[in-house]
Amino acid sequence: MGSGSSKRKEKGHLLEALQEHRDSITCLVLSEDGSLMVTGSYDTTACMWSTLGDYTECLGVLTGHTGRIMCAATSRTFVFTGSEDATVRKWDMCSMECIFTYVGHMQQVHRIICAGDFLFSTSYDKTAKVWFLAADSNCSQEEACIRTFEGHSKAVYPILFIPGQDTGGLNEEGLNINPADLVITGSTDATARSWSLDLGVCIKTFSKHTGPISCMDTGSQGKLLYTGSNDSTIRVWDISSGRCLKVLTEHKDSVTCLKVVNRLLYSGSQDSKVKCWVREVGDCTRTYKTNRNQGSVTCIKLHRGILFAGYTDNAARAFDAKSGTLKRIFQGHIDTVNCLAVLGTKLYTAGSDGAIMVWDASKISDESSTTDDSEDEFHKVDLNFDLEQYLADDVDPTSRPDE
Repeated sequence: MGSGSSKRKEKGHLLEALQEHRDSITCLVLSEDGSLMVTGSYDTTACMWSTLGDYTECLGVLTGHTGRIMCAATSRTFVFTGSEDATVRKWDMCSMECIFTYVGHMQQVHRIICAGDFLFSTSYDKTAKVWFLAADSNCSQEEACIRTFEGHSKAVYPILFIPGQDTGGLNEEGLNINPADLVITGSTDATARSWSLDLGVCIKTFSKHTGPISCMDTGSQGKLLYTGSNDSTIRVWDISSGRCLKVLTEHKDSVTCLKVVNRLLYSGSQDSKVKCWVREVGDCTRTYKTNRNQGSVTCIKLHRGILFAGYTDNAARAFDAKSGTLKRIFQGHIDTVNCLAVLGTKLYTAGSDGAIMVWDASKISDESSTTDDSEDEFHKVDLNFDLEQYLADDVDPTSRPDE
């Protein structure tokens, strides 16, 4: 619906340009305390960077993979990298040595996430796997892999972990798994599946999309699943029943990224648009437009009332999340901006040109809200009325969207 356009678009001030990688950078992640940044690249290496000083310092290069690095994650004092060589490697942040290699996938590892005591991975081999986070040289591969989820007919891409109620005990295998712990996977077979982490079985299949599922997210209570697809739609699912509650259809091309922030959902697309939706009713409240309408959206991040987005036209942009106004353009890459992160007053972007650029992200909008759940009067809705319109008669009222 609404959109804004500023007559004055300030260009972002470049603080640093880092060129440690020799090929396209595919992932950029921050440690839990924000003191460490990790980047992975097609050059088969990952780099660790300190973000604590005035300048970003390369602490070391992680070498050992024989294929391109596709994804990375951090947990505690460890870095994890997934690669085209079908392995995941675990690195010690202090020594920068590889202390374990997870072997079991048959093809490229696409995504990894860490949660609790476990590492989750997805692969082109049509499976997802669950591994012990604490695996080390004393652990065999059979002991390291505790679950393999099989059922998708094509490559598995995004993955989510939804923790169940903590029972305070161990399951029958002696694992720290709760009976209601769920894993959700999305695939190029146009379906998503929910899995019981405890039992290792598929619970529900979400199968209304007509194209590959490229991205997913869920609310804090884990009741609703949002899936974005190459069919240009976003679907809203009740996780417990597997029913599709809503189809969001305003994008004109593949949906590339999704992010739930409290009552709002943000989506990016190959149509060059980022959109904001009210989750309870599925209304699109904002469309964040570029002037040229060129370049697909590759990544999005909401930070203190500012929406940051990366594009295939080699730029990143900052929008006022409330008004939709384009506030700043960050131009410096000579190829696609693949990933970004915001820390304090700095924006980090990484691209297919192998460069990491650090930008001044301060004072983008003095009028912007300082919270990440920015809502103006247009966002406010009558939940009791709108939820009745939102949910079909055949949907169990207990599956209503989490407030």
